[in-house]
Amino acid sequence: MAQLLRAIYPPEHASRLSDRAGEPYRPSNGTEGDIFAAAWCSDCRKRPRCRIPLRAMAHDISERGYPHQWRYGGDGQPICTAHDNGPPPPRRARPCRRTGDLFGQMPEVRHVG
Repeated sequence: MAQLLRAIYPPEHASRLSDRAGEPYRPSNGTEGDIFAAAWCSDCRKRPRCRIPLRAMAHDISERGYPHQWRYGGDGQPICTAHDNGPPPPRRARPCRRTGDLFGQMPEVRHVG
């Protein structure tokens, strides 16, 4: 079901690519790469630290470093097998060591009436 919701090719085009199921996928140009990233990377909880797009740009599809997670699915649509759309991990605030506590104990305010 996820592949249908994340389809980047029209069904008639994807059906011509179904014989490539399991083979590595590489976007043919920047526009296709943007469409793939919007479909697969935009809601992935691994996105902030994911190195897959970087590796896809840095390596040729035949090189050892090319990400094996980008493949053609059984329906001919490109997929990312590393995709995880679960809830994002909680973010911890890391205060700067050089900045004092700005919101610690607040002084009591007395209203003069």
